[in-house]
Amino acid sequence: MICCYTTIKYTGLLSNLLYMLLAIGVMAAGGLGLQMAQPNTPEHTYFVESLVLGATICTIIIFGCYGLVSDLLSVNIIFTGFILIVLGLEYLQLHNYQPHSRYKNTSQQLELLTVWHKLEKQPELMQQYEQQHHCCGYNNASDYKAMQLPIPKSCYQPGSDELLFTRGCQATLKHGRSRIEQRDKLFMWCIIGLEIFILVQTIVLSGLLYKLRRRERLARQQVPPGVRREPRANHVGSRTQLLDNV
Repeated sequence: MICCYTTIKYTGLLSNLLYMLLAIGVMAAGGLGLQMAQPNTPEHTYFVESLVLGATICTIIIFGCYGLVSDLLSVNIIFTGFILIVLGLEYLQLHNYQPHSRYKNTSQQLELLTVWHKLEKQPELMQQYEQQHHCCGYNNASDYKAMQLPIPKSCYQPGSDELLFTRGCQATLKHGRSRIEQRDKLFMWCIIGLEIFILVQTIVLSGLLYKLRRRERLARQQVPPGVRREPRANHVGSRTQLLDNV
């Protein structure tokens, strides 16, 4: 039991350290997004919530690490309740996910429309855009055929005169936005998964600590009459002595 208790304890400390690093990352991302978001918008509210949630998580982790180090059952139980609350808040944040306006590619969409409308007068602008984003035409290469225009070299893959980029520039923008949103959601699911792992660790650790305390009480009750009982030290010393006697 001692080996299991010690392993879970130090694994829990490492998990909480990783959890705090992720929370700091959430706060950093929220701070950067808050600088670019417009006030009184869903994006602005989302990033404010991210800052508050990250700061709350850091405070809870410090509280939980204190419970792990001091072997206090009451602190571990309270920490378990806090983790459950944070899990609920994380789920609501993920459910109400609002990607930042820059993810919607508003400026890129406007740029694409501008260079596409100037195709006949300034074709080099569209060709430069296609080279940068590895795409061809607004929808695909058939746009040039429909306009009875030759397919430019920018539509061909590097080092090839036959292989065209099959994806249009409009689809490339949507694909880039989708990848960013998927990455954000994956990061949030990783945080939720780590929270569940820490929750299970804390519950198991609290159960083991309760059993060790119960064993300590039973051992004290079984001391024969006339035998002097050793005085109890502080909570840290008493837990250490208890673990040594098991």
